[in-house]
Amino acid sequence: MIGIDYSMSNLTFDDRKCIHSVNEDKPNEYRDLIQAISKSFKLISPSALFYGFGANSVTKVTEVSDLFVATGDLLNPIVMIDNLEKEYYAALRRVELNLPVKF
Repeated sequence: MIGIDYSMSNLTFDDRKCIHSVNEDKPNEYRDLIQAISKSFKLISPSALFYGFGANSVTKVTEVSDLFVATGDLLNPIVMIDNLEKEYYAALRRVELNLPVKF
């Protein structure tokens, strides 16, 4: 299972403003980590459950989703490891960063 923090706790005080970046060519700590996870996890399993937390999973909704299916398909949280980075960026474009984060 893979869970990504899409909350406002990813905001920074430098020029980037946020650790997340929808620009796939721009350096991003999450992207680098996802690439490393994909490379090592592929040896164990070709797929994983992909969830997010700390964001509005439905835009213009004020309530934060403590846990949501990051694929956008409630009935299918499974992502192929080879597509994990693509799914991360798709979810990043679909959700709104928010607070609070509850575990």
